[in-house]
Amino acid sequence: MRQASWNEMFAPKREPLVLTPDVPREPAGWRRVFWWEDVLSFLLLSAMVLAVVDSVYRAGWVDEMPSLYPLAFFGMLMAAMLARVRWPEALLHLLALPVGAAASLATILSIVPGATPWARYGELQDRMGAWFNVAFNGGISNDELPFVVLVVPLAWIAAYLSSWAVFRWQNVWLALIPAGFLLLSNVSYFSDQFSFSVLVFLLAGALLVTRLHLMSRSKTWREQDTPYPPFLSLSVLHITFWLAIVLMLAAWMMPQAGESGPLASAWEGATSPIAERATGLSRLFVSVRGPQSASVHRFDDIVPFQGPIELPDTLALEALTQPLDQRAYLRAQSFEIYTPTGWQQASRRDLALEADEITRVDDLVDGRATTSVWITSDGKTGDTMFTIGQPRRVDRPATIQWTISLEDVAGIQATNGLSEGSTYQATGSVSVATVEELRASASVPSSIPDGIPPTFSNASWAYSSALLSRYTQLPETLPTRILQLAVDLTENERAVYDKALRIEDYLRTFPIDFDIPVTPRDRDTIDYFLFDLQRGYFDYHASAMVVMLRTMGIPSRLAVGYVLQPAEREPGSNLYRVTEQSAFAWPEVYFPGYGWVEFNPTPSQPRIQRFEPVAVTIGDDEDGEDVVGSLGLENLPGQIGAGGEAGALPFGGDSSGNRNLWILAGIATGIAAMAFFGAGWGRYLWIRGLGDAPPAARRWEQTLRLASWSGNAPDPAQTPREYASSLRQRVRGVDDVELLADDYVKQRFGQKSDHPTDTQSDEAWEQVRNGLLRKLLRLR
Repeated sequence: MRQASWNEMFAPKREPLVLTPDVPREPAGWRRVFWWEDVLSFLLLSAMVLAVVDSVYRAGWVDEMPSLYPLAFFGMLMAAMLARVRWPEALLHLLALPVGAAASLATILSIVPGATPWARYGELQDRMGAWFNVAFNGGISNDELPFVVLVVPLAWIAAYLSSWAVFRWQNVWLALIPAGFLLLSNVSYFSDQFSFSVLVFLLAGALLVTRLHLMSRSKTWREQDTPYPPFLSLSVLHITFWLAIVLMLAAWMMPQAGESGPLASAWEGATSPIAERATGLSRLFVSVRGPQSASVHRFDDIVPFQGPIELPDTLALEALTQPLDQRAYLRAQSFEIYTPTGWQQASRRDLALEADEITRVDDLVDGRATTSVWITSDGKTGDTMFTIGQPRRVDRPATIQWTISLEDVAGIQATNGLSEGSTYQATGSVSVATVEELRASASVPSSIPDGIPPTFSNASWAYSSALLSRYTQLPETLPTRILQLAVDLTENERAVYDKALRIEDYLRTFPIDFDIPVTPRDRDTIDYFLFDLQRGYFDYHASAMVVMLRTMGIPSRLAVGYVLQPAEREPGSNLYRVTEQSAFAWPEVYFPGYGWVEFNPTPSQPRIQRFEPVAVTIGDDEDGEDVVGSLGLENLPGQIGAGGEAGALPFGGDSSGNRNLWILAGIATGIAAMAFFGAGWGRYLWIRGLGDAPPAARRWEQTLRLASWSGNAPDPAQTPREYASSLRQRVRGVDDVELLADDYVKQRFGQKSDHPTDTQSDEAWEQVRNGLLRKLLRLR
């Protein structure tokens, strides 16, 4: 144990050592610009802003977008330096704006072609002048430069204001919230570039928010002479960094845009009002790419020529149809005004329809049939309602858009809107006119009277002036070689139908290519397609046919929608899951007396099958009713010509006459024997197995036999009702066949007791029998 010495015991007591902490001070003067605290804040702000710039740049909205990184960085640096100058803010902004405008102009001119800066500036003036002319006078612009002119200065302004908010106002939220909104909007359109830009933004934003809060507290401490560690901000930054890493990992595991239903729905609901208001501006920025899953056709008031496109496999709608004998077109709307860069809608009027109210599209035309379809919307096609053919009826309140008359309906919109999962039934009208009927409806006379321009076809005299004025419109700048090509292709044809067929055949030789270049400026797109590209897709093929027909004075228009393809049909049903890969466009040509008739010049889809002319005429009645009624074949088909009065034969009295008489008698006897044998065999086939069958079953079985003999045998997978609906579509004059199918189903699968034949069923059977017999006799 140690003993204390006398010196230690009686030595004077020492004062305790007290360390007085210093209060960190901000550097003054020019040193303030290079203070490490501000430099660190600037680096975090740069990372956050440039992450947004990177997202916009990598999205590839247009091909000619210049690099925005130097411009944004310059805007942030300029604002950070001016923020330390204690002059009035308005004066500082007035000094900054000319500098920012010059930097933005230099960035824009870097992508404008020209040998000198003055030549580039002249090119910029010309292109912007043309764009403003389209903006104020109507039309479609496919120039990318106006979008670049809009984005470049906005990038500088956004970067400048973000830096000003941080370093002058000390308010990080004014920088963070607008930048985050822009980033989220961009990512919601282009989901595949979610990772890098969003994660950097989240990391830099979290660090900057924490740092600015600490800097604000540090300023208060300095004003109060409260000491604190000089490198406290670095310690807090270190802790915040790891917390931000956790936030980044959580963000990485979040569903990407479009994969989270509730989040996507909420975002769509918040942005839909803005998107609807901006729809009218789409004609001014046609070259701007939309989201990767967007519709090829936006179903608004324009159809631009977009150049390269992609057909995503995103679901557009579901369609449940009646059995179809060929691919059907789901029609959305039609377009009347052609411009060198795309199609526009002409002025239209609206008419409100009650549910199930019938339109007047078939009031003045013949040779048309109705087809119903049940549509379930996926929410991506707006309020547009689809029909197979011209809109005739829908089962909910709607508004039709008509042009020159109520019989000329361009499209139909749901009055109360359509959301995801909305289902409606729509009935359309399609042409079933025969080739000969269409061919005879309009033709070009052999001579053209004086005063008729050679570019105006004589076929125009078959149409009304209102129809011609609306549906033969073409721009004055249309190259005349398009007309010359149309005339060369159709010079040997007089019928409008044959002219359309020749043009359709010619365009189907142009191969399909979705990766075509955008039409060069100052070129007409159809001229470029016909004489330079000679490849493309449905928008180009269909538009070329419409334009070529219009040059000859034939009314025609462009229709857009979807095509029902077998690949999208659910096996064993008539349900089609229609995706954007089925987007389509086709021409509609007007035929007097028969209305609008669809054509398909696009080789990716088969031709539209027409009813061919009948080769054999039955009796004197066009419909064959008298002949079929005289057959009396309730129980036996095929006794043709068994009755009737024979004409007198020129018998003579010589041996040669007698010999001829015996020859003729032998021939007649052979024919009679064959007829008798055929009648017996036909009767056996007709009643075989039906001796004890109930009337409903007998009528249905005989319907199947007649239909099979006429080449319309049922599919084994079809139910009686499905087959009846299919047969009614394929064979004219058997509209009541579904009643026979219903009677058979009730008798076969309902009550087992016999169902007596009633007058309605007998009349239906007679009508169906006669229709099938006419079909049988025409085929054989």
